Amino acid sequence: MLTKIREKIQGVIATVILLLVVIPFALWGINSYFEGGSSVNVATADGVEISQRDYRAAMDQFRGRMDPAVFDSREFKALVVDGLIDQALLVRDARARGYRISNERLGRLIREKPYFQRDGKFDPQLYEALLRREGMSTVEFEARLREENMTGQLQAAFGETAIVTEAEVTALLRLWRQEREVVYAVVDPERFAGKAVVTPKAIEEYYSARADAFRAPEEVRVEYLRLAAEDFVKKYQPSEDELRKAYAEEAARYTRPEKRRASHILIAVAANAAKEEVERAQGRIRELERQARAGADFAALAGKHSQDPDSAAKGGDLGEIGRGVLPKELEAAIYVLRPGAISQPVRTEFGFHLAKLTGFTPEARKPPHEARKELTDLVRKRRGEEHFLEEAEKFRNLVYEHPEGLGPAAQALGLAIQRSEWFGRAGGAGVAAYPKVVEAAFHPEVLGKTRNSDAVEINPETMVAVRVLDHRPAALRPLAEVRAQIERTLRLQQAGELARAAATDWLKQLQAGAALEALARSHALKYQGPRLVTRERLDGRDRRVVEAAFRAPRPQTGRAVYGLADLGSQGYAVFGLKRVLEGRPEKADSALRERARRLLLSRRGIEYYALYRAGLRQKVDIKIYQDRL
Repeated sequence: MLTKIREKIQGVIATVILLLVVIPFALWGINSYFEGGSSVNVATADGVEISQRDYRAAMDQFRGRMDPAVFDSREFKALVVDGLIDQALLVRDARARGYRISNERLGRLIREKPYFQRDGKFDPQLYEALLRREGMSTVEFEARLREENMTGQLQAAFGETAIVTEAEVTALLRLWRQEREVVYAVVDPERFAGKAVVTPKAIEEYYSARADAFRAPEEVRVEYLRLAAEDFVKKYQPSEDELRKAYAEEAARYTRPEKRRASHILIAVAANAAKEEVERAQGRIRELERQARAGADFAALAGKHSQDPDSAAKGGDLGEIGRGVLPKELEAAIYVLRPGAISQPVRTEFGFHLAKLTGFTPEARKPPHEARKELTDLVRKRRGEEHFLEEAEKFRNLVYEHPEGLGPAAQALGLAIQRSEWFGRAGGAGVAAYPKVVEAAFHPEVLGKTRNSDAVEINPETMVAVRVLDHRPAALRPLAEVRAQIERTLRLQQAGELARAAATDWLKQLQAGAALEALARSHALKYQGPRLVTRERLDGRDRRVVEAAFRAPRPQTGRAVYGLADLGSQGYAVFGLKRVLEGRPEKADSALRERARRLLLSRRGIEYYALYRAGLRQKVDIKIYQDRL
């Protein structure tokens, strides 16, 4: 049962993972909200339109990253369109339910994104430059970011509202902690390899039937230009004026703020306390002030009278403090004191305080000569990246305006034309390790050597353009070249079939009453004696045996239940399930119970969300135009 639960969870999670894969590119692709209805649609759903441009942008996210046969399949295209429809319906429903993202939250989300930051801080110029490079306005990006977070809130709500009872947690723990006593013996195909007979005819038939498997892949060799921000960063030499300006702008980075060490005495009184209570507290703090000014030990007074238990135990010591740490009224009182001085009583939301300044560390700034290397690196990075953004536009235009070769762009930008090794559609080493480069090289016009590729952004700080030098079409490898490979494959297949036949025969003997240990000994099989196993902490071969054992029915009347576990290339395991010990939920500690509860809540939230999404689709009339995919 638990195995089925796990499989169901995995199935639902797989669906949600697919949605999470689809949603980001949907957010970067849905333009119908901003462009009106003039574009060609690939799908509609009661007023929700999925444009062909949206669809192509979504498909482009996967191009070059998966098997071309899968990518071009009708099933995959339908999956992508379904994801776009789901996202559009989710956005519409979230709006109808009143989900909103405030301007303040939106601003925080944008500022926190690392690719909009320079030296750990949000950079408005970098933000706008990156969006321009993507062909997107700030208005469009911010609208899409609102949608992404709005639907994220909606999904989170399903997990937060799911309910799990203690009985369900107990039932899961009983299954989760169940133990099964298992024995098994491994039937290794290697023991049958010598019995396999592979004839020349079998090799030829295998070769003929699977010719596509023996085709040398189509390959290309390209020359390319690489424009990288790091190169501009390395080359840039900041001027003295730039270093001085950066030092002034980054003053906070090189400044250690003033610190003060203080002690205090607190007489607690609520902010809304009655007048009489406030007056009593005020009288007590003034009496303590009188004693302190008369020479009484401040630490002793704090230890005896302060109602701040944390600091009272340390003689009222608050430690070293900076601005913005304490209530503003207390901070203001401390920051006007000289070392050793005692403040006037001051009231905060916690009550009345009496403070004493016990230490003082003045503000200190690292001098420019000590910060020079850091400043140089900082300015280089800024100016280098700015220069890269400027040159990136020139790079894009030059490789497009001079399609006959990369020379003009190389000469204008001072770049070296480089050459790759041979690579296929699956990619290769060096520049061919980037899917976008591979896709560009195999574009029909580029492959035909009629033009350069467009400029390809392989990451936010690197652009590449390629031109095909040589092209080798896919070709069938001769039989002589692959004969040994085919023979090995056929021998392994036969050995596996012989291993399964032997394992099946021995299983029948066990079911007829034979003992597994004796059978393993007589056939020189590797035998694993009795041991208790659980569903957790499994790997490799043991995992497959244990999974098979947990799928097996319970033993009856003290007799073991026998079965086979497929170990893949390692053969088969003949196993025996001897007994089942139920888990004991009462032995589970609070951490384990909480883990089980969260697992159930997560599963339930995912299921609720999946049902909700399915319900949205059922409420609308969806039309997909297959001829436009």
